[in-house]
Amino acid sequence: MTILTAKISNSTDLQRSVWAKLSRDFCYPEERTRRGHCCTYLSPNHPIEKPDLAIYSQDEQLALGSLPSWDNPDITTNSWRPFTLFPSSKIIVRNLSPKVSAVNALVHFFISPFGIGMPRTLLATKMVSIPPSAEVELDFPLDATTLAGDQRIGVYILLEHPQDGKSINNRGEQVHVGAYTTESGRIFDVTIPVLNNTNFARSMVFSVFPTDLGTSVTPTSHSFAQKEKININLHVEVPPAIIGTPNNEINRAVTVIAKLNTGELVGGVSRLLRIDN
Repeated sequence: MTILTAKISNSTDLQRSVWAKLSRDFCYPEERTRRGHCCTYLSPNHPIEKPDLAIYSQDEQLALGSLPSWDNPDITTNSWRPFTLFPSSKIIVRNLSPKVSAVNALVHFFISPFGIGMPRTLLATKMVSIPPSAEVELDFPLDATTLAGDQRIGVYILLEHPQDGKSINNRGEQVHVGAYTTESGRIFDVTIPVLNNTNFARSMVFSVFPTDLGTSVTPTSHSFAQKEKININLHVEVPPAIIGTPNNEINRAVTVIAKLNTGELVGGVSRLLRIDN
């Protein structure tokens, strides 16, 4: 814990240092006369270009009207048959700006127990610089306790840069579990823990995204006391018409989300299927 605290402090100091340098290197047009020089001149018709750090973001997908998955395409954590954790998680981070580099960006790597609303622990922070329209792949090793425990975990990525002009794509999550139907059967249930990780009561609504599988979640809502945790049940049935084989697997995912009764997203879980019978 002491090492982690030092790492967070150092990352914060570095971020402040970068911000201070960027502030020194930029001056507004009116400062040209006062200081006698200026490294940057921008007219009102030419706004400041900024980096755009990005990862697949459930918040952004919902804002765009899409149905997000908690099988995050930018986060790789596990192998199949059986569903087990890799020693390190691979994270893809992009800079979507076509003109400006993201210099000394911070990538924070959190994990949690499997479920929705679970408490998150910061395992590591890495600093990277990403050129315009480029991406990097980062490895985040998991600790021995996590690797020896429940192979279903949550992974959460937070991206930070003092000049990033778009924050909605700075947060990405992966909370999933999967199996072949020859392992789980074509009809099965998944128990999903849900925690109200706050010091006040609040209500949540649970729903399943549309799919061609038979699905249901119970209960569909719950009024939580502070710090209360419950289990909800996801029921899945693969219709007889969907038939896979070991040489021709059919992939499906069932996603459950929890929202506050105000509509704010709490989190989600995706149950992945590889239909091979």
